[in-house]
Amino acid sequence: MKRVSRKTKETEVTAVFDSDKTEIDTGFKFFDHMLETLSTHSGFNLEVKATGENEHHVIEDVAICLGKSISEFDKKGIERFGSAIVPMDESVAICGVDFSGRGIFICDGDIKDGEMRAEDFLHFFDTLCRNSGLNVYLSVKGRNSHHMFESAFKAFAIALRHALSKTGKDFRSAKGVLD
Repeated sequence: MKRVSRKTKETEVTAVFDSDKTEIDTGFKFFDHMLETLSTHSGFNLEVKATGENEHHVIEDVAICLGKSISEFDKKGIERFGSAIVPMDESVAICGVDFSGRGIFICDGDIKDGEMRAEDFLHFFDTLCRNSGLNVYLSVKGRNSHHMFESAFKAFAIALRHALSKTGKDFRSAKGVLD
């Protein structure tokens, strides 16, 4: 568990992935709810403290810090791959994760603004992936943006939990390393 901090003229963020406790306060209630959902369904405690007036910059900097903290996770013995399908009311999200170290995000679905702007939702995952080294494929379908966002965070969390589960002693790679 690595504590990562970032201070700019616009934000101040500290984040820890796989902490001793979950404590989240970004100043944006829906984003806090999504991060709490991520923590609950991944099984990893998150500590996130963020301040800033611009929601876009807070979301971006939280993703940078969380991503860098995740990148420090010990990959030796992890399953590496994870996937999940999460239905939620009229919505469904399908997520595949590969902790390869390369960091790519692909999203399929018609994401619309809701309690979070669609571009911020997409930017969060893209920035998280680039900073963590996670490859994530996410497909989201539905009509209600709240349910679409929440099913996506849950599917990502469950797929991440599977990918990071320790099931072996070596790196799950024909190359012998994950980076």
